[in-house]
Amino acid sequence: IKAFLRGDSLPFSAGQLEGMASLINMHTKVARRLQNSSLRYWLIEYMRRQPKQKKFRALILKFIKDRIAGLLLVEVGMQASAVVSIGKQIGDEIEVRVEEAHPRDDVFSVVEVPQMS
Repeated sequence: IKAFLRGDSLPFSAGQLEGMASLINMHTKVARRLQNSSLRYWLIEYMRRQPKQKKFRALILKFIKDRIAGLLLVEVGMQASAVVSIGKQIGDEIEVRVEEAHPRDDVFSVVEVPQMS
């Protein structure tokens, strides 16, 4: 900005600025990917440390195939998938428990807890 205001030649050409912006964009994507994988690791570790029979509320976001639904675990804001009982619809809230949680292997699965009538 100072060089422009003084009428001097600009320190970087348009091509150099585009190259720098591209490099910064690439580094930002890598940092975001690392942050997301780190967050997922610690969420799975947190879930692994919970008592085995602890129930969590989950919201049905979508159906992937037949009765396999994409879920949002409300307490932790984490997505998972599980087989849900017949008659459930998108937007329904169900209870699930952690079936398997291995953060180093990025393995996380939940099962629906049957509702007692």
